[in-house]
Amino acid sequence: MSLLPAISSLARPLAISAVTTAVARPVFDRLTRKSTVNYPGHIPLNSLENAFLAVGSGVVGVSDTRRGDLVALLSETSSQSFIPALHASLKSTPEGRQILRDRPLINSQTVDLEALRTLRRGTLGREWVEWLTAGGLTPDTREEVHHVDSPVLAYTMTRYRQTHDLYHTLLSLPPTLTYELALKYLELANMSQPVALLSSLFGPIRLSRPRRKQFMQDWAGWALRQGAHSKALVGVYWEKRWEQGLGDLRRELGVKRLDDYAVEARWKAYGRIREQERELRRRGEWIDEPEDW
Repeated sequence: MSLLPAISSLARPLAISAVTTAVARPVFDRLTRKSTVNYPGHIPLNSLENAFLAVGSGVVGVSDTRRGDLVALLSETSSQSFIPALHASLKSTPEGRQILRDRPLINSQTVDLEALRTLRRGTLGREWVEWLTAGGLTPDTREEVHHVDSPVLAYTMTRYRQTHDLYHTLLSLPPTLTYELALKYLELANMSQPVALLSSLFGPIRLSRPRRKQFMQDWAGWALRQGAHSKALVGVYWEKRWEQGLGDLRRELGVKRLDDYAVEARWKAYGRIREQERELRRRGEWIDEPEDW
């Protein structure tokens, strides 16, 4: 009896297995390969870990902006889709290139908050400190970058995070849900961030239905217009502008606050900030602004 049929029947699955292994192994190796540790605090992820964390952080983080850790994680695990473009935006202007050369950091060790507190009301530095104090915040509340492999791109992400609160100050926006969502719309138009897109789509779900409808009418369109028409905010060397008046800075950057008394009446926290600014201006304590009040 010939053994060839039996051998052939055994050889065929072995050959298929060998071919499958030869094809699958490089794919598996690529998915599980990690980079080396490239800077202090860097935690490399392989492709499978990155995908798992992106999905997990996305499910919770985009619908709950209070989870800053998850929003930060989502922005890092999706960074390959937008950080290079954000970095290119930084490199496109002399001011942005100076930032990349200097690599300044904004935290309580690098910024003299007490010195900023002595500046006139209406300057960027003074109003940023007042905003932090009113919200019970510090410059150290933003998450550090851990999962971006390139040190250069990791700094770009750090710069975005550490300057985010200055956008609030620039536009007189309180540090609460409604205004965080408004800034996500602005950042979507200004920086094309995927995490801003997801937050814009799912974040308003946390508002009640009437407030959600009112938010879309009052804030969404305004934020998209400001983001689209203003200069790239990530490329502003904010530390060199502490003494600049906010009105002058807004005019330079091509961005405007939402000037509408009806909106202020509907959104009390925003209205309180605007009325406080007007009162300081009436008393002559606010630095001169080239804007309508």
